[in-house]
Amino acid sequence: MFTEKFTLDKSYFAECFDESVAFSDKAKPKYPLLVFLILLAGVAWFVLEKPYVASFLVLVATLEVVAFIYQRSWWITRQMLSRASGSLVTLQIDEQGIKAENPYKQYQFAWQDIEQAYKTDKGVVLKTKQGMQYISKALISTQSFDFILAQTKI
Repeated sequence: MFTEKFTLDKSYFAECFDESVAFSDKAKPKYPLLVFLILLAGVAWFVLEKPYVASFLVLVATLEVVAFIYQRSWWITRQMLSRASGSLVTLQIDEQGIKAENPYKQYQFAWQDIEQAYKTDKGVVLKTKQGMQYISKALISTQSFDFILAQTKI
C-alpha cells in the first residue's frame, strides 16, 4: 500500500488541464454548432429580415469561440477559487484501488472501475464512469506510479 500527499495548487491544476484535455470532449471547438449558429443568423437576417435575432446569434457564436480560446484559463481560475484549492490531498493506492481525500472532497474507485487509462508525459489519466482523474507522476513516488501503471495495464 502506498500513501502519497500533495497540495492542490495552480501548477497542479495547470498540469492537470494540459495533460487531460486531449482525452475529453472539450479538446476541439464545436464546429457544427458554430456553423449552425452562423447559418441561422444568415436566415434571420436575409430571409426573416430580423437583424436583432441575427446579431444575437452571431454574438452567441462569438461567445462560443471566446469560451474555447480561454477554456484553460477559465478552468484553472475556477479550480483556484474552489475551497479545495491549497488543500492537502492524501492519496492511498493499494490492491483494491485508489482513494483520494482532502478536507472538502473524497473519491474512491476500484481498479476494475477504470474503463480506460492513458499514460501522458507527466502522469496518467484514469477514466471511470464518474469522470476523469489525473495523477501527476511528479507528485507521487516512482513506486506508486509504477504500481498504478501495472494495475491499469498501460
